[in-house]
Amino acid sequence: MKLTKLFFKILEEQNVLKTRQSKPIVDAIVNRNPITFYYTGPKKPKEKSVKQGKRINAEAVAMGVNSKGNLVIRAYVQPPSVSKKGFNEHGWRTFMVSRMSNVQVNNNTQFNEKRPGYKEGDETPRYGGMRVTYVKSNWDTTTPVKKEPKPKPIKEPIKKVEPELPQPKPEVKPPVEPTKPTELPQPKPEVKPEPTPVEPNKEIKPSTELPQPKPEEKPEENPEDETLKENIKRIKTLMLS
Repeated sequence: MKLTKLFFKILEEQNVLKTRQSKPIVDAIVNRNPITFYYTGPKKPKEKSVKQGKRINAEAVAMGVNSKGNLVIRAYVQPPSVSKKGFNEHGWRTFMVSRMSNVQVNNNTQFNEKRPGYKEGDETPRYGGMRVTYVKSNWDTTTPVKKEPKPKPIKEPIKKVEPELPQPKPEVKPPVEPTKPTELPQPKPEVKPEPTPVEPNKEIKPSTELPQPKPEEKPEENPEDETLKENIKRIKTLMLS
């Protein structure tokens, strides 16, 4: 009889713990990685209702079946997680896996402390009445935390730094004074002579006498011209006769 129960228990564990929803939670419990999820607990009846909301960085330590046959986890939660009754008494809570959604496992963090009130095994009715425990946290060894690989630094080629040669100082030229424009000589104003005042009833004599024309000189008669004239007259007479 005991072998039969053990056989069915093994089959049940294999089917329940390898689903898409439960497998990440199982790994988080074993490796002691905190989980964050949204929980939608029952609203009725009021005395058994659970406040809906986020549970942040919950430390899940066990997974199993409660007295009603539901798959549940036992976890330690603290603010800023949502809670109806608060955290004054203790932080242990039991959550149904079917009501958990948006489960995020923090693989870069590991909790190594057993919180006050921690108990293992099936005899914990006070914290949820887990009838059968399938998985529990492994406290014997420290599981290495998965860290994201650091990017390798890119080695830049070493550049040869050539010594800087002294640069010649720029020649400083004295400031050039602005040249004044050369003034061109201006023409002197023409001074008109003032007219000499004329006395009344006085004859004005010209100060200078105008040049008088010389008498025309008749050219002297040339005797050859007379001889030429005589010859012309004779020719005309002969032609008319």
